[in-house]
Amino acid sequence: MSSRHSGRHTSEDNGSPSPAPAVGRSLSTRMATLATLNGAVIIVVLLILVTAQIRDEVFAGRRDVILADAGQRVLAAQAEFDSATATTPDEVAAVARGQVRQIKESASGAGAVGVVMERSSTETSAAVVNDLSTDPNLSALITPELVAQVEAEQKGGLKWQSVALVGADGESDPGIVVGSPVTLPMAGRYDLYLVYSLAPEQRVIDGAARAVALAGIGFVLILILGVWALTWRVLIPVKRTSLAAERLAAGMLSERLDEHGNDELAALARSFNKMAASLESQIERYVLLSKVQRLFVSDVSHELRTPLTTIQAAAEQIYDCRDEIPDPLVRRSSELLYDQVDRLQAMLTDLLEISRIDSGHVELRPRRTDMREVVTSVLEINAFHVTGSGAQIRLHLPDEPVVAQIDVRRVERIIRNLVINALEHAESKPIDITVAGNEQAVAVRVRDHGVGMSPDVVSKVFDRFFRADASRKRTLGGTGLGLSISLEDAHLHGGTLTAWGWPSEGASFLLTLPRELGPEGTAGHLNGPGPLELVPEDAPSVARTPPRSTARTEGASRAVLGPAPVSRRSRVRDHDSSSPATAPEETATPGHITILGPGQAPSAMTPDSTTGRWRR
Repeated sequence: MSSRHSGRHTSEDNGSPSPAPAVGRSLSTRMATLATLNGAVIIVVLLILVTAQIRDEVFAGRRDVILADAGQRVLAAQAEFDSATATTPDEVAAVARGQVRQIKESASGAGAVGVVMERSSTETSAAVVNDLSTDPNLSALITPELVAQVEAEQKGGLKWQSVALVGADGESDPGIVVGSPVTLPMAGRYDLYLVYSLAPEQRVIDGAARAVALAGIGFVLILILGVWALTWRVLIPVKRTSLAAERLAAGMLSERLDEHGNDELAALARSFNKMAASLESQIERYVLLSKVQRLFVSDVSHELRTPLTTIQAAAEQIYDCRDEIPDPLVRRSSELLYDQVDRLQAMLTDLLEISRIDSGHVELRPRRTDMREVVTSVLEINAFHVTGSGAQIRLHLPDEPVVAQIDVRRVERIIRNLVINALEHAESKPIDITVAGNEQAVAVRVRDHGVGMSPDVVSKVFDRFFRADASRKRTLGGTGLGLSISLEDAHLHGGTLTAWGWPSEGASFLLTLPRELGPEGTAGHLNGPGPLELVPEDAPSVARTPPRSTARTEGASRAVLGPAPVSRRSRVRDHDSSSPATAPEETATPGHITILGPGQAPSAMTPDSTTGRWRR
């Protein structure tokens, strides 16, 4: 019976609903899943406890009834044996068979399914009656343990044991075997066993288990529905608040929540609405202030353009005739006037550009261009500054064209600002300009070996009007907006502009642009590492700090540069590959540009400031 019962438990447990292996990420789903698991555990525990209690009570009651019935049958059989008048073994055997048959028929109503009578192993009488059984399969149910217990009992004592009976349908049913010793005339001691079935009781237990299981499943379903209803009622306002917050973050400042009731959810809605109203007010004030500021800068710049143009024209005329001015003080004043008017013109141009960028009215005019040509063009245009600075520029160009879809004017402006910045801070030391590309991006790195920058300066170098040292003499002018505009130009392309520096170790600026822009000239995307590293190889280990990132995508692996090509503008003659290359420092000439290639000695190019061409 216990074996059957345990099997039923397993079956009911496996049939209970189980949550799906993957649940949603919503709070309602998690709560419903948790409620389902808890409910299932409760039902399983309840099923086990209730079924075990019912089983124990039913079994105990039925066992007592069976033992009482078996005791009466054994006493009646012993009385018949004692009153028998049989004088021969055959007559004794006939009495025994009749009594076994009678017990089977009379006890069937009490659940008995068979009777077995076997000779005791301790009996030594000469008269022997063969073992009797109403069913030959019943003898296998009698275990040696039960036989030993029965033979140890005195006349009238009962012993029992739980067994498993095979029913007519082939399924196993619980049962009880009750044994007791009896004495036959002439034949001596025999063991009488009565086999009772507990199939009706098992059906009762199974019915109770099914009822508990169904009730448990119904409870779990009701629990799930209740949890869903509760969470839905609570989470709908939370979800609405989340969506409203997303719309508010997207710029829909008029987004508000409905306020109903006085509970915690209503308090949440009121708090959200107060926050949204405050944000809307603050943002509108900032937008208005920013608009006024941009208009002011734009209007002032435009208004100053006209008188400044007139002043610049007059200054140029005076400057052109400076040699005819006898007074050296006036002549020097004309030169200063010319330089400062030119600087003021550049400042107004930068302010107008910043105003256009802030207003969002900037469009790229892309075309496919070789970055090598862009760099050499910038150097040609600024050849006068290179000569005047006394610094040597070492140009590292790859073998193959580095073509990208760019706005040439803006990229030239970026490179010019980087070169001018390097010339300003290089202190007549060499400047390395490297061009490289990979499948996804192109890059230009400008590296100087001058005064360098501290990490604090690096973090602010792209800020507007920022200068590392306001008292520093600026030979090339500067408005403090060049690097800021360059950063914006890089972002318009979907690229990055990063900076590195260390005191007395120089600085490095890396421009990385995607090879392809988006549709209709929109910003492109950097999907992988760039072709160049920002931090130079010769940087000390202490200076290899993470640089300030202005990137939309991070990461760059250094590409191996190929041989430097002969530029269309350079007209550099090839050298014999067998001739040893001389180190740049050994052949460096101040104010010169050196193009380095494998197997070539550095070729010093002297820029012609009037024609923009190169000569040997």
